[in-house]
Amino acid sequence: MTPTAPTAQRRLRRALWRAGIIPAILVLVVLGKVVVMMSHDDEGRTAFADASFVEAAEEFAENRSWNWFEPWVAPFDEGAARHANQQYPLAIEHYEVALQTVPTVEECTVRINLALAHEALGDRAADGSPPDRQEATARWQAGIDALAEGGCPQESGRGQEQTEQAQDVDERLRQKLEQQDQQDDDQQQQQQDDQPQQQSPQEQELEDRNDEGREDRRDQQEERDQQNQPGSGDGEGDPGSTPPPSW
Repeated sequence: MTPTAPTAQRRLRRALWRAGIIPAILVLVVLGKVVVMMSHDDEGRTAFADASFVEAAEEFAENRSWNWFEPWVAPFDEGAARHANQQYPLAIEHYEVALQTVPTVEECTVRINLALAHEALGDRAADGSPPDRQEATARWQAGIDALAEGGCPQESGRGQEQTEQAQDVDERLRQKLEQQDQQDDDQQQQQQDDQPQQQSPQEQELEDRNDEGREDRRDQQEERDQQNQPGSGDGEGDPGSTPPPSW
C-alpha cells in the first residue's frame, strides 16, 4: 500500500496542474491579443496625429482580427483615417461596416461621420454639370437620411453636445439642398427666357395679318406723301393739298 499513495498524489497533482495550465494559457493568449491590439491602436493614432493617414488606416485595419471586444472600433477608426485622407467612398464603406456592430450609445458617433463623408462628396459634385449636381443632391440627402435613421438630430447617445453637432450637420445639409433647388429653378427659368416663344398656328396667322396690314399702311402713306409733294396735284384745288379720304 505504501507505493500506491504517492502514485495517487502524483496523479492528483498532475490533474490539478493540467486543470490550471489551460486557463493560464488562455489568459496569456488574451493578454497577448490585448498587447498587440493596443500597439496597433497606439501606432495608428500616432500616425493619424502626424497626418500620415494611409499608415494610420493600415494600423487600424490590423485590429479587425484582434479586437473581439469592440469590433466596430477598427472599421470606424479606419474610416476616419480614410475620411481625413479625402478617400470618402472608402470612408463610407468602413463606417457602414462599423454600424453593423456599434452599440447604441455610440451609433451617432459613426452616423455623424458618415453624414459628413456624404456631404464632402456632395460638395465635390455641386459645381459640375447637371448630372453631377444630381449626384450632389443625392449625397446630401444620404447624409440627412444617415442621421435620421439613428435619431441623431433629436437625441444622440453621448449627450447634448453630440446632439447639437448632429443638428448642425442636418441643418447645413438641408440648406444646401434648398440652395441647389433654387439654383436649378433659376437656371431652368433662364433657359426658358432665352428660348424663343413658340406661337400657335392661330397666333402666327394673326401676326402675319398684322404684318400685312402694317405693310399696306406704309404703302398707302408713301403714296399719299408723293401726292402731297408740290406739283404733284391733278390741277384741281391747291397744289399739295391733303387728298380727300377714300371710301
